[in-house]
Amino acid sequence: MQWNRRNQAIAVVTLVCFFIGLSTTVQWRTQTEIVRQSSAASVDELTATLIQTERSKEALAAQLMELKGQLAKYREGENSKQALQQSLEKTRITAGLTRVEGPGIVITLNDSPRAQQLETIRKDDPNNYYIHDAYLRELVNTLWTGGAEAISINDQRLISTSEIFCGGTTIFVNGEYITPPFVISAVGDPKTLTASVNMAMTTLFLKNLRQQYGIVFDVVPSDRIDLPPYRGEVKFQYAKAVQDDQAAGTQP
Repeated sequence: MQWNRRNQAIAVVTLVCFFIGLSTTVQWRTQTEIVRQSSAASVDELTATLIQTERSKEALAAQLMELKGQLAKYREGENSKQALQQSLEKTRITAGLTRVEGPGIVITLNDSPRAQQLETIRKDDPNNYYIHDAYLRELVNTLWTGGAEAISINDQRLISTSEIFCGGTTIFVNGEYITPPFVISAVGDPKTLTASVNMAMTTLFLKNLRQQYGIVFDVVPSDRIDLPPYRGEVKFQYAKAVQDDQAAGTQP
């Protein structure tokens, strides 16, 4: 389809050039013929020849204008196609369905090394030595609020339907089992994202756990972050697309 449209556009351009050349040739030949015959031809004959020439020029000019109009339509169609492709690419990025790269921040979390020291844990709450799913969810929400354009956890790209939950002692993201260290990568303005994370209550809580119980919690800006696309299946259980005419009919 794209090749046929391109061939049609080339054909139109070729015809435009042909008619321009033909118009110039007709005019030149006619003027030459008039000059050559002026000594022998009558005024009436010359007038008839001139009228015929003007009519030919007008017909060629009309055809030329029509071809120019067709060429403009082809160009407009190509521009619309490019705009549609750009819009589709932005939609794919927003939906998390394509690989992206850019500046941002990387947050690393890990269980405390002291978690293996059972005698120490017995004196305190064991939960204070481990990273939990709630910490990941809170940090991800903070990043979205701070303007993150794309986020992943351990190379699991997050989309609007992504789930982060704990099953026993295991954390799942997008239904996939992930193990510590947990690396949250976010693409966006590094300064803005860092400021958003630093102001979050979850960050204060994690810093306290790091100081008292030895968990790993680091926030590092990066000039280049590479995030993979979402690999799972996008499912909507309740949401359904509404056609424009249906949406217009439901408005009061």
